Amino acid sequence: MTHPQAVLFDLDDTLAESFQPPTQEMIERLHRLLEKVPVAILSAAGLPRIQHDFLEHLADSPSIDRFFVFSNSASECFQYKDGVWQLQYHTAFTPEERTHIKATIETCAAEVGYRHPEYEPQMWDRESQIAYAMINSHAPQTIKKSWDPDQAKRKQIKACLDKVLTDCQVLIGGNVTIDITKKGVDKSHGVKWLSEKLGIEPGEMLYIGDALYPGGNDSVVIPTGIQTRETSGPEETMTIVDEILKSID
Repeated sequence: MTHPQAVLFDLDDTLAESFQPPTQEMIERLHRLLEKVPVAILSAAGLPRIQHDFLEHLADSPSIDRFFVFSNSASECFQYKDGVWQLQYHTAFTPEERTHIKATIETCAAEVGYRHPEYEPQMWDRESQIAYAMINSHAPQTIKKSWDPDQAKRKQIKACLDKVLTDCQVLIGGNVTIDITKKGVDKSHGVKWLSEKLGIEPGEMLYIGDALYPGGNDSVVIPTGIQTRETSGPEETMTIVDEILKSID
């Protein structure tokens, strides 16, 4: 493959299992990749989790200043410079918008049903993004992966949300999650911003994610023209990174 000038990753089910830290093998590959090209993570996760799971392992890289984090579905961006995370941009909902979104989620989830008998749903209000999981993050991976494998349950909730939240972007992600940001603020926004920041055309960058299917929260990057590789999970992602490293070397 022609090696990309920058590599962008989804997090859950791409760099790591959903809501789990990355393996040491993955960290080692990211460390090597960061020495070669700029690296970015675009995720529905918040900065604290990404900081905890990745920064302590990558902070000693001499190239850490070209490591970018687009957290909360790229509604905000941070770059690690001079020993601290520096905010590059932030697009937040107003308190009133957040209240309305959360109430709408509760209403739509109740209308659709599909409540797990043991594990309660979970909601995260991160100001710039509201995330809803049909099963909370403490549930075993096997249960989360088997609950909505064809996304049929979440597609019904999304259809309900789309009718009411017309000024929002509603995307399905991970195994049990729905992510909501301001309309036009999603991972494609992050791709375009990074392209301008680095002075690299989207077509010269590569995005790796597990949800590049229609309606998936990774698929929004496709219209930017960025190269894409779909992955089945962290094991395949490591294989793809190995290919990239080999092509660069």
